[in-house]
Amino acid sequence: MGIFDTERWVKFGQGFSVYDCAFGFGNRYAFLMYEKTDSPHRDPLPRIAFVFARMERPMETRFYRATFGNFDFARIAYGEGFETEFVSVDFGGLVYSYNPPRSIEEPQHPTKAAGSDLAAVVSQVVRIGHNLYTVGGPRRMHKRKGIGQWEDLTAKLSLPKDVDKPGKGLSYLWQDAAGFSEQDIYVAGGDGDVWHFDGKKFTQCSFPSNELLFNVCCASDGNVYIGGNMGSIYVGRENKWKKLSDGSFSVRWKDIAFFAGRLWCGSDYGLWELKDGKLVRADVPADVQLVSGAIDLSPDGKLMLTAGPDGAALFDGQRWDVLFSRHDLE
Repeated sequence: MGIFDTERWVKFGQGFSVYDCAFGFGNRYAFLMYEKTDSPHRDPLPRIAFVFARMERPMETRFYRATFGNFDFARIAYGEGFETEFVSVDFGGLVYSYNPPRSIEEPQHPTKAAGSDLAAVVSQVVRIGHNLYTVGGPRRMHKRKGIGQWEDLTAKLSLPKDVDKPGKGLSYLWQDAAGFSEQDIYVAGGDGDVWHFDGKKFTQCSFPSNELLFNVCCASDGNVYIGGNMGSIYVGRENKWKKLSDGSFSVRWKDIAFFAGRLWCGSDYGLWELKDGKLVRADVPADVQLVSGAIDLSPDGKLMLTAGPDGAALFDGQRWDVLFSRHDLE
């Protein structure tokens, strides 16, 4: 099931590398792409393109693209909170939303830590239940309430006394969140900084390591999985955790997800899966590995979308379909 033909790839995707993906209702897809450049140190910033595919439409009218030159380290997610929409937020709080015919850069996400002069950053935007949430630092979490509207759920959460000391920037930076429901959410990041949110208050979890944490997955098997530095994996809930796998990879996971009865871990180098308590290279076709990395599940949880720098693939639990591959289109 190809998304692009060659003509549409040249127009909407050529020259860009896929960084993130989101799965909307009715098999609608969003791909966040960064322009391929030779510019050192991201100066100037590469352009970012948001490419949307509405699969109910014929190829000629299927795509829409919005391009910006000011977004940096952004992620994208799909939500159905106050309306069906795709929303992207970058590290500095720039916000873009798409719900056709709306395609706008919104007012900036709040960038001050409550009760402090410290600048707050955004590291991730996720869907929990029907709503969208952002997490970042220092220890910040917001819930999307409308266009340009974000509720600070951590407004009453006291910041550590050493939060403004040199070298502490990453220690309290929340990197990801996931939930069994909107009243049972886990947030992780920083130096082993894991919290539980019951819809009203945050409670810090006792965690067995102070390594940097990056990913959270609330799985259908009842467990919470957390991805750490260089790809380590922990499992548990509340104050009981154990380490399943040491971090022995050159990069951290971009996303982890539980689908078809197992945990999937993705990076720009492809997919791994947890088998018998060990992380192994995922048993998927070679052409799928070439286009894997970022992971998102369909709103009904029945399909898994993955995307890497060179394309994307779809999995229904039994069969893999490459949605597009730069290697084939170019």
